[in-house]
Amino acid sequence: MLSTTTTASATTTTARPLTALPYDPCYNYTVLDDLRRATNNQLQSSYYARYTSKLLCDTDVNWVGWYRLFIRGQSVQMPDTCVDQLSCGTHAPLWLNGAHPRIEDGVVTRSVCGHWWNNCCGFQSNPIKVKACPGGYYVYEFVRPTVCYLAYCADVRNISINNHTVTPEPTLAAPAIFYLFGSAAGDTNNTAVEDGSSSVIQLLSPFLFFGRTYQQIYVNNNGHLTFNQASNEYVPYSFPANRSQDIIAGLWTDLDNRLRGVVSYHQYTSGNVLTRATRDINTHFPNLYFTASWVFVATWNKVAYYALTSTETSFQVILISGRNFSFILMNYGDIAVTGHPVQAGYDTINSTHYFVIPGSNNGSSISNLRNSSNVNVPGRWAFRVDGGSNSNKEYITGLQAKLSSFSDLTDTGNIQTVLQQIKQELVKYGLPNSIELKLRKVQRIKP
Repeated sequence: MLSTTTTASATTTTARPLTALPYDPCYNYTVLDDLRRATNNQLQSSYYARYTSKLLCDTDVNWVGWYRLFIRGQSVQMPDTCVDQLSCGTHAPLWLNGAHPRIEDGVVTRSVCGHWWNNCCGFQSNPIKVKACPGGYYVYEFVRPTVCYLAYCADVRNISINNHTVTPEPTLAAPAIFYLFGSAAGDTNNTAVEDGSSSVIQLLSPFLFFGRTYQQIYVNNNGHLTFNQASNEYVPYSFPANRSQDIIAGLWTDLDNRLRGVVSYHQYTSGNVLTRATRDINTHFPNLYFTASWVFVATWNKVAYYALTSTETSFQVILISGRNFSFILMNYGDIAVTGHPVQAGYDTINSTHYFVIPGSNNGSSISNLRNSSNVNVPGRWAFRVDGGSNSNKEYITGLQAKLSSFSDLTDTGNIQTVLQQIKQELVKYGLPNSIELKLRKVQRIKP
């Protein structure tokens, strides 16, 4: 008889063949399948002092009973030799200090070590019980370690782990608004590293961003572009932030391309992509008579959120330039909801120019990006970012508008959303992005 009970974090399996003891842990265990515990999960050295909120600390786990280790559905065991520090999603990875038992040994007790300060047993943690089971696997009675940050490891050093999910779920094709990406476009892929980035990318044409001209860029795995240096920041700050960097955030949040999805990029100076960019910009920004001479396409395709391996999020950030004009297109496909902090838009040095896509700082409603737009194309936001013309700003002292809206404009949140959309329309026609709109009066007219 075999029964399985699944929860959000673990699976408890109970199997009772006629010959099994009633409470044999070989047939009564909890499945622990967590890719972060794999021995090949190497943290960046910066994690020693930073980002401890993402580190595994097994003193925080309420360990109950026996556990069997898996990685991506494949049965594995604890390492019984030293593991490199900063492995297994923690500072000091825990390994079994002693050989695994044989079946005839029954339940044995083994000491546990954590590798730290180049000492394989820099931490001597609490001992655990181990049992060898028929079928060639082991079960462990885990207990809380002595301190943070220590975590039990899953040894994958001698096996082949599939880098893709065992049973991929069917997903929708990229939306029509997406520019060509992936292998068909000859994209360069970012390395699948947590909080990683591309190496510096030398631009084939300078990009003007609100008065500053850039010759290089970085594509960061966590959904944003930076110019002067790579960024491993996974918690976005709110715009305007008055910081010392220019940043373009397609969807800045805690993404993890190790688990699912691909982050890639490509730039163009000729061909059909330039033709399409020229058409799009002239459609979204009429009367400019624009011709694209350079396009940069960065794509996050079906990337998972950190620690949420079943999620998929897809979007693009497209930089377009020609003559003295510069533009950004942000294209959104399927965006999974998340509890992680999120932010979409852009911010400049000292926040002289910034924009937040309405609703993009709420993870519970972030999926609405697929249907939102400032250019009447669902899923697309378009911005002119060279700085535009300031020649008219001193003559504009007021604006009266008549709107048809199903939103309650007595609600502060709805007012800010409408003002943001009006502001972007004004910026499209040459006003500086630094303008501030304030609502003086709302008059409701019954239809």
